[in-house]
Amino acid sequence: MRLEKIKRRVTLCRSDGVKLDINFFLSPYAEGHSGRELILDILNSNLTFLPVEDIRTGAIFFLNKNGIMSLEIPERDLAEETVLNPEKSVQVELTNHEILDLSLFMEMPEERSRISDYLNFSPVFIYLCGKEKDLILNKSFVFSVKDL
Repeated sequence: MRLEKIKRRVTLCRSDGVKLDINFFLSPYAEGHSGRELILDILNSNLTFLPVEDIRTGAIFFLNKNGIMSLEIPERDLAEETVLNPEKSVQVELTNHEILDLSLFMEMPEERSRISDYLNFSPVFIYLCGKEKDLILNKSFVFSVKDL
């Protein structure tokens, strides 16, 4: 039995700065929460290589997620319950010297509600919201974060 997959378009920024428009293949049902599978779910899964589609050529290939610096998300891709959490504004400097003013939803217990707690206890990929687009960042490429 095959489960239908949902394509989600993103612009991937590799660790070397090259950008590529790709589709992720997502399940209509998530394993860890209600609703559909999110890009963040598969990025923070135990899988290292993820099947994606190059939008320009239509080619399917297996992407090593460790080489992803960031993903630009054209439409918000968060679970509904996530946006009910407190939102914090931050300034992020990436290892390529790019500086981004974004916000994040703090899905943390009250006793661990500082930004440092979130950064230290969240998975490798984190979701940040921007005015024009949202980003998923690989924390390995984050140089610093300032609370705004």
